[in-house]
Amino acid sequence: MSSRYLLKFSYLGTRYRGMQRQSSRPCLENWTVQGAIEGALRNLRPLSEPVLILASRTDTGVHASLSAGHVDLVPANTAQCYQPLQIFSVLNRHFARRDHDIVVREVLPVPSWFHARYLAKSRSYVYRVAVLRPHVLEQSTVLGTTIRHLLPLNEINSCCAVPPLDFSRVHEAMELLSGEHDFRTFKNVGRTKAEDEVNTVRNVLDFTLRPSQPASAVADPLYDNVDLWEFHIKSRSFLYRQVRRMVSVVLHVGMHPESLPLVRRMLENPHKDSWDNKVRIAPACGLYLTNIEYDPAHMDLDADPPEEVVSYLSKLRDFELVDDEDSDENTDEESVQESHDLEEHSSRSI
Repeated sequence: MSSRYLLKFSYLGTRYRGMQRQSSRPCLENWTVQGAIEGALRNLRPLSEPVLILASRTDTGVHASLSAGHVDLVPANTAQCYQPLQIFSVLNRHFARRDHDIVVREVLPVPSWFHARYLAKSRSYVYRVAVLRPHVLEQSTVLGTTIRHLLPLNEINSCCAVPPLDFSRVHEAMELLSGEHDFRTFKNVGRTKAEDEVNTVRNVLDFTLRPSQPASAVADPLYDNVDLWEFHIKSRSFLYRQVRRMVSVVLHVGMHPESLPLVRRMLENPHKDSWDNKVRIAPACGLYLTNIEYDPAHMDLDADPPEEVVSYLSKLRDFELVDDEDSDENTDEESVQESHDLEEHSSRSI
């Protein structure tokens, strides 16, 4: 018998070409996180090819301390079903043998109508930054175009290095971006007319700045060069590149305090042309998907789907067949390989 399972997992995105498997490219397991997980699921020898439906999609260099997806599995013995512990063990053994930077955290049986993406109540992200301390400013010009050499080794692909910030302005910019707004200015330009016509109103439930912890417990004297901070951002869904653009604008204001009115203009005039190209997009390496929240009632195996869920999923059923990584109203924040590196901009700003 076919059973549906929710997989919760973590990964370091540095080695992967994003989260989502690209159907237009040859199916190579190691290219994407989705491809690697589906490759691991084949070790269970299900009757049909396993297809992981992602709750959130990230691109090259973005990490996840907790992501999720659901999969339908039919065992060879159709009178039985796979046990969650069996799936958990097989997948993690596979990732260890293949040296993947992926770990399955939990496997949960869910109702056949459960949908990991469309039933997510909220998605949370963290963006980590390493703020250079004043005493290292002179060193930062040694190489001219980068300040990565000032970071502890374990932080190079785990955060974005920036010069000292005006934190009062940073908090003012964050306050402006919190709540419900039309974030069209913060959306990447669509590749089709349908993408450009998507509803761009989003409600940012949380946008806060907190001290961060080192990526490694190993002592490194280069930690004396920086103070680590992390932006916490939460919403039901995000537009394509919205999170990184929000962080980019806030960091720009922190480096250039006189530019705070820029944030108001972007919100008051929501349009792709309202984006200021002086604002460099924050690099992917600092971004982490940290949580996907679900209603516990939607995970009750004995429960019938609520009427609003039936109605909602029926409206989206046709869309799912043509789903693309940045095409609909529930698309999450994702990175792009061709983005400008904020670190290069930061070194020129010092």
